[in-house]
Amino acid sequence: MGQLFINGLALGSIYALVALGLLLIFNTVQIVNFGQGQLLMIGAFFGISAVTQFELPVTAAWGVTVLGMALVGIVFMVLVYFPLRGRPPFLVILTTIAMGVILENLALIVWGPLPVSLPSPVRGAPFRFAGMVVSMHQAFIFATLTVVLVTQYLFFTKTRFGIMMQATAQDLNMARLVGIRVNRTIAVAFALSAILSGIAGLLVAPIFLAEPTMGGSLGLKGFIVSVIGGFGNLPGAVIGGLLLGLIETFGSRYISSNFRDAYSFIIMISVLIVWPRGLFGEKSSERV
Repeated sequence: MGQLFINGLALGSIYALVALGLLLIFNTVQIVNFGQGQLLMIGAFFGISAVTQFELPVTAAWGVTVLGMALVGIVFMVLVYFPLRGRPPFLVILTTIAMGVILENLALIVWGPLPVSLPSPVRGAPFRFAGMVVSMHQAFIFATLTVVLVTQYLFFTKTRFGIMMQATAQDLNMARLVGIRVNRTIAVAFALSAILSGIAGLLVAPIFLAEPTMGGSLGLKGFIVSVIGGFGNLPGAVIGGLLLGLIETFGSRYISSNFRDAYSFIIMISVLIVWPRGLFGEKSSERV
């Protein structure tokens, strides 16, 4: 029971990282990037290529991947967001889905269909307590999620640039009128979001292996987690991710692993019926 709890928290932490990347974009330009999962997959393969083809140490591969994902995020913005800026949001969302399909097929061409593994950046004996075993990689996942959550929260609430990003999301034209460099703000948001996806991919690859179709499921889980927690709420995304990871893990063990993906949709629908804005969603008003 305790070991399932630890495994569920580790899985939920991955979902939460994907959701935090989604919310970076949403909190800046008010769109949902459904290509986030494919960006995660690209990040995983960047790390694998850095280790296997360029023979870099794992820690150096992480640094290269972070820089590469920042560039990928900016290219993603230029190709997907800028051409459709000002158009109905659903057009941008559909384009992110199309870009995700393109990235997935590019990965198939470049890296092939076979799953591959990436070494963990941390090594050592696992922690053992109360009959539970926490591997060094799982502990690293928990630490990474904590650092990302705290950093992102402080960034949005305490820094001038984070406040400018929120102002851009609320009213892009007004933000431009008061002197905010809107294009630079949006570019940073896309770069940071892609970096978070890349980090999630680097954390997933040592556990589940990396293959080109892995992003679709993980990206969808990140969206579901965001909905459960309340879209736009950072702590809610983390709590929703951990909750979903636990439910999937225990459900697979005690009910059936065949319905593993169905559990997330059941939970999302149940939460929306009871709390339409998610567990921690804020009430909003609209002037008509």
